[in-house]
Amino acid sequence: MTEVAPGLRVSELRCHYPPASAAVVDIGELTLGPGATGLVGVNGAGKTTLLLTLAGARRPQHGTVTLDGVDLYGRDRREIVTRIGFMPQELDLPRELRVADAVSYVSWLRGVPGRVAATREPELLELVGLQDRRTDRLGRLSGGMRRRLVLATALVTAPGVLLLDEPTTGLDPEQRANLRALLMDLPGATVTVLSSHVMEDVEQMTTRIAVLDEGRVLHHGGTAAFVEERGGPHRSAELAFLTTLSGARS
Repeated sequence: MTEVAPGLRVSELRCHYPPASAAVVDIGELTLGPGATGLVGVNGAGKTTLLLTLAGARRPQHGTVTLDGVDLYGRDRREIVTRIGFMPQELDLPRELRVADAVSYVSWLRGVPGRVAATREPELLELVGLQDRRTDRLGRLSGGMRRRLVLATALVTAPGVLLLDEPTTGLDPEQRANLRALLMDLPGATVTVLSSHVMEDVEQMTTRIAVLDEGRVLHHGGTAAFVEERGGPHRSAELAFLTTLSGARS
């Protein structure tokens, strides 16, 4: 019996927005195994579309997505997607909603039993440092607090896979450093995929990197080796990224 490699795997994946036929994502093979992988690319490269597909939120037009060998869009979809936490760039919730209620509401949407959700809500808010903001309305939160709340909602199912879409976007340097430290110390998740155009975050938080451009994977390998081999004499992660793009487009 063939042993199934743990993690997310996509095969012959193709996603596009009808009625257009041009692919937003077009990937032959990509495996995202245990550890943290940085998903980098310019705006419009297909990062968010790929993350939504990996989260089970957007069915691809072609190809398969599996988690530990199980089809993400098969008949066991409802059960398997609870093993995946997705941190979007923003929560589409009313500004008048209170912090604790936001976590409870997302727990309900994700199918977490009420008794479990009631126990987990204060634990999650303590984990992200918002325990003293439980009764605050969302409209009163700073940018950094909102990002931490979005992270809390991504963790309501205690997922083993965590997908982060531009988690530090819009934050000042101190807020970015604080959120980065929080993400690196999270318990539980064995597979993490971090989408970002902030190369400093990718270099510090990941062990592997996948460069995406026009929906295709240009490079997938170790982050340290990527910077070492392509980052020039100063070992610049940004230069390594730009060199990869330039080489593919020339």
